Amino acid sequence: MKKVLSIAAAMCITIAATAQNEQVQNKNGVDIMPVSGEFAVGIGATYSNVPLWLGNFFGKNGSNNAILGASSYIDHPLIGTGASITGKYMVSDNNALRISVYNDGVDQTNKYEVYDDRANHPDSTVVDTYRYNQSSTYLSAGWEFRRGKTRLRGIYGGDAVLGWSNSHEHYGYGNNLGITNLTPTDQFNAWNSIYGRMTQQRFGATFSVGLRAFVGVEYFIAPKMCIGTEFGWSAYMSKSGKSVADYERFDPFVADGNGGYGAIVTHREETSLGGISFNTGLDNFNSQVYFMFYF
Repeated sequence: MKKVLSIAAAMCITIAATAQNEQVQNKNGVDIMPVSGEFAVGIGATYSNVPLWLGNFFGKNGSNNAILGASSYIDHPLIGTGASITGKYMVSDNNALRISVYNDGVDQTNKYEVYDDRANHPDSTVVDTYRYNQSSTYLSAGWEFRRGKTRLRGIYGGDAVLGWSNSHEHYGYGNNLGITNLTPTDQFNAWNSIYGRMTQQRFGATFSVGLRAFVGVEYFIAPKMCIGTEFGWSAYMSKSGKSVADYERFDPFVADGNGGYGAIVTHREETSLGGISFNTGLDNFNSQVYFMFYF
């Protein structure tokens, strides 16, 4: 068995080493194919929008936004519609280093008017606040083999992917806890019968690592400019950490530190112990084609 694997690995290395990526020139003698030392950046579009864009292009449509109006980024293959910045560096005429970076985040605060318990007047209100923040980042780097003798080139290789994400919820209350107000009015109804009202919830951070093998084609429609697509198979593992929720309540039997009794007590409760997942699957590059520009 080891001998068979060794022979297969040797054949793969030999094929990769002998793969040819011959230069092609247009009628003016300008090189069309990328060469060693050049960089590339790409933009993406769904399959269905490309024919419309080409039709508008040749029809001289003055507002041809069929591609860029739909999606001007290449979607990351492992996270669905997450738009990523994608680029390449031609290590040689036949090989390229691929890089893809995806990041998103949100920090949103909402405010609500609620009844002011202490004023005890229907027209008197206080403000509750809810804040949500979240961020996700995925990085992938890979090696690409290229071969072909015409404007149509085949590409294949593999990517390594690393990702992490986390999210938090925060609750702010306008009505304070006290001996005369053990259950203040609030907007969220985020109460626990034992621990009191929730002040924040921290969901466990998730870390992901994986590999993706891909194969695809690129067709050069002009010097250093191509349209391409690819298919891939990926396997990745995700590990999420513990999730916790913080609560507060007024306890009239706790010493307040000034010789009296009655103070705010807090409690942290684990809502999830986290977990591990392993995923595999095929992708069609999220039904996208891309335009790549080499320079």
